[in-house]
Amino acid sequence: MSVDPRVDDVTDRLVSVLGERVHRPGTPGYRASLDGVFFPDASRRSPVAVVHPRDVQDVASVMRTAAHSGDRVTVRGGGLSSNCVDDSAVMIDLSVHMADVAVRGDRVVVQGGATVGAALAAVAPHGRAIPVGIVGLAGMGLITRGGVGYLTREVGLALDQLVEVELVLPGGRVVRLSQDSVGEDADLWWAVRGCAPPFGVVTSVVMRTVEQGPVFVDRLVTGTDALATYFAEAPKLPRHTTMGAVLGYVPGGSNEPVLLVYTACRSQDPADIDVARAATSRVAESSTSVGAFRSETSGRYLDGLPQFSIPGPHGEEPAPITLPEPGADRGWFYGKSVFTGPTLGPVLADGLVEAIGCAPTKFCRIDFQHTGGALGDVGDSDTAFFGRGGEWNVPLNAIWSDASDGDACYEWARRTLRVLAPETMGVYSVEVRPGFEETERETASAFGPNLIRLRELRRRYDPTGVLAVYPL
Repeated sequence: MSVDPRVDDVTDRLVSVLGERVHRPGTPGYRASLDGVFFPDASRRSPVAVVHPRDVQDVASVMRTAAHSGDRVTVRGGGLSSNCVDDSAVMIDLSVHMADVAVRGDRVVVQGGATVGAALAAVAPHGRAIPVGIVGLAGMGLITRGGVGYLTREVGLALDQLVEVELVLPGGRVVRLSQDSVGEDADLWWAVRGCAPPFGVVTSVVMRTVEQGPVFVDRLVTGTDALATYFAEAPKLPRHTTMGAVLGYVPGGSNEPVLLVYTACRSQDPADIDVARAATSRVAESSTSVGAFRSETSGRYLDGLPQFSIPGPHGEEPAPITLPEPGADRGWFYGKSVFTGPTLGPVLADGLVEAIGCAPTKFCRIDFQHTGGALGDVGDSDTAFFGRGGEWNVPLNAIWSDASDGDACYEWARRTLRVLAPETMGVYSVEVRPGFEETERETASAFGPNLIRLRELRRRYDPTGVLAVYPL
């Protein structure tokens, strides 16, 4: 097989600057970085080369080299993103040497290659936590583009806790951004809180932490006929309580879809816990389903809580989400995520119940991450993140293991998005991927009126398209 001479040129230039930190296709270091990528499609791609930088100056060298030669770069931090690998780009893998976490009082310094799980593990012995998503595998892309999870309703997004961001720009300049930034750096400080990947490589951040405390979780698996009641009950809850849900199928169970309700209360007041429990009970009572699963537990956020997934037929706990073994068959995944609300009604509930009943595989699911509350305390134009007026983030996951199911799964996901469309107020940018017919439309929905300013900044800071893989 012939090798594109341009690929060799790019790699040779990087090797001349960074030596053994550059890994060519077929080498163990190259393969190890791809094995550490969670997203199925991304793990099958073949980047031009992989670089394992040891410090911020190595990252700057890669960016300068790429900008000078007109090449593209992607970044792997936690490895969860679909956009961290591209066939036409050099991949910077920060996870190998730049994944440290350091606690400093009520703040934490997180390097760009660390996962949110590692950050939570570091602050937990100090009785602290940071609001992140629902999976510990995520990395800096989630932190800087949102971070919707169980604590969002009470304390806001992960990006709302950012105090400082160290960013390597496409030309190789290193900037440290904060609320004290002025001039052009102030523009970047605005942009990286919601849209960091198109503007540079985040090599470290400083974040505020919050008090840890136990989280009470009340889980219910019941009939899908309770979805409308769930939509009515969740927004009534106080900020310290979030009521998420999943429409999907019991692993190894029947062919009938079910509704998982996941109520999480961060208050330790027994009266507040009773309010959370009563709300779950009202959802349960609205269903004609019999023999519903119900379980209460209390644990530390995040690894002490049950998985946000439907339990087995006899209440077996869902397996934690982990990286597949190297070389394992990963199947396929097509995900979308939209912001909805502030209220959802029975008409939408009926449409979504019908949609999950028509899912082409039993791995497909529709999630409802309950937000509202503190999410809206920050304005849509105060940061690049858009869609703060919603009550739910709705991740829509089409998942299949047989390649022949691909077309049906794509169509199911797009058809379900059309059901959600009348209540959709925005798109969560973490699921916007290049190369699809809907990419441009989703990008506009992800950033709303902020898109004009973001595109002007991108033209200023990345004129040669070093980071052009990231949709904007």
